Amino acid sequence: MIFDGIIVGGGHAGVEAALAMARLNKNTILVTGNLSKVASLPCNPSIGGPAKGIVVREIDALGGQMAKSADKGQIQIKMLNASKGPAVRALRAQIDKLQYPRIMLDVMKNTENLTLKEALVEKMIIENEKVIGVELSNGELIYGKTVILTTGTYLNSNTLIGDEKKLSGPSGEPTTFGISKQLKELGFDVVRLKTGTPPRIAKDSVDYSKMVPQYGDIIHHTFSH
Repeated sequence: MIFDGIIVGGGHAGVEAALAMARLNKNTILVTGNLSKVASLPCNPSIGGPAKGIVVREIDALGGQMAKSADKGQIQIKMLNASKGPAVRALRAQIDKLQYPRIMLDVMKNTENLTLKEALVEKMIIENEKVIGVELSNGELIYGKTVILTTGTYLNSNTLIGDEKKLSGPSGEPTTFGISKQLKELGFDVVRLKTGTPPRIAKDSVDYSKMVPQYGDIIHHTFSH
């Protein structure tokens, strides 16, 4: 079988790309290393905010899924900068970190024209200067008219915890080496970005009496229209 589109990576961008293509009646396959962690929130489990809230609503206006799933998976939602003018107000929702990927996976499993495959892509298949498919780490070949890379932070990635450094993606997920090596060989500039995440602390060590609760709004806002 030759797919219309092959999506490599199951993060937020990959999920939206796969759903958009499948909803356009294109035979689509999404390949990702761990289907239970599609659209995962490895750091701060929030969606929206001053910079990104408008993007969530733009995705919704274009028929995307993030806003709908955020409305279903939210723990609380709040209008930021409510005391200021409308131009700087923004919705931000705290999301159930475990439920949100399950919501997205359920949506994808029930989307026509969309095949899901749990595997690692090792490299792209190129013939006559055209990408015609991908090769998986087990040697399996998948062919498609279009290949979309939404690999996020999983290409030859390192995780640093204190003085420890290991080859892995976020939360111990496996990394893949072949795609970044191939992109370099094809003349693309491949740069390394560094992100940081707050330290995890034991909840038993926290004195909650010295903290001020931050409640969500009484008004039930939604991202999706």
